[in-house]
Amino acid sequence: MSQSTLAGAPPVSMGFYSRIQRSVFETLEGEVHNPVSKAVEIFIAVLVLLNVLSIILESLHELHAEYESWFYVFDTFSVIVFTIEYVLRVWSGGAKYEIGVKGNAWRGRKDYMFSAFGIVDFASTIPFYLQLILPGADLRMLRMFRLLRIFKLSRYNTA
Repeated sequence: MSQSTLAGAPPVSMGFYSRIQRSVFETLEGEVHNPVSKAVEIFIAVLVLLNVLSIILESLHELHAEYESWFYVFDTFSVIVFTIEYVLRVWSGGAKYEIGVKGNAWRGRKDYMFSAFGIVDFASTIPFYLQLILPGADLRMLRMFRLLRIFKLSRYNTA
């Protein structure tokens, strides 16, 4: 892909960085239907469903007490994946609008960060990081924000 693929945009030569950024954007946004894009969608959707199940199971005192370390490892893995997804979406948002126009990269990033999906993505991971920063604080109520992860599924629902 050596030209801008945006509708109505004049052809602009894309460098390596811009091509990678555009490819990541198209993959995450599902704008291209290829095996990688589909695999990412399925992986994130399954991870979200497993997170909801984990939150439900973890709320049962007996299971939480016995498998606390497993729940923590799974939550840590999930937060790492969701954080990588969030960072890639913010970064690749720079490819949303015409390449080479001053301000378009930040406009695309802001569009995502302040969209409903961006806010849900951010809010569903922040409790984990707050617990790392404030280890002695009682932040159990903030853990409820993890349930917001279920709203991530609406991004992948085509019905």
